[in-house]
Amino acid sequence: MIDKLSKAEIEAFQKLKFNSNLRPVFDPMRYCLRWEDEEPESVSKDIYERFLDLLIARSYLHLGRPKDRWYSLEPTDYFRDFWDYANEVIPSWPGFMRLELTESAREYFEREVNRDPHEHL
Repeated sequence: MIDKLSKAEIEAFQKLKFNSNLRPVFDPMRYCLRWEDEEPESVSKDIYERFLDLLIARSYLHLGRPKDRWYSLEPTDYFRDFWDYANEVIPSWPGFMRLELTESAREYFEREVNRDPHEHL
């Protein structure tokens, strides 16, 4: 079961505008890429966590995992279900414009994912 986004949270995501000129940064805590235009303003205590959940779910796409393997430690449908839900209620979120990586973003992502975790500290 997923928590639904509030009206204010949906509006915060909908205000974001895609910027194709941005470069990604690697988030070593979640092993994902993120772009500056994807993060909504903090309108609730939960929105940042939900934003991170979307980044994690998208990283599974970037890693080529099938949706039934979108989890880290124990099997769960949470990331798949939240991703599908978010696609319905905030389809204009800039993160949905980056489902496939450019060649340079792919190279960067693979290089960072394959680094020794201690190198990220």
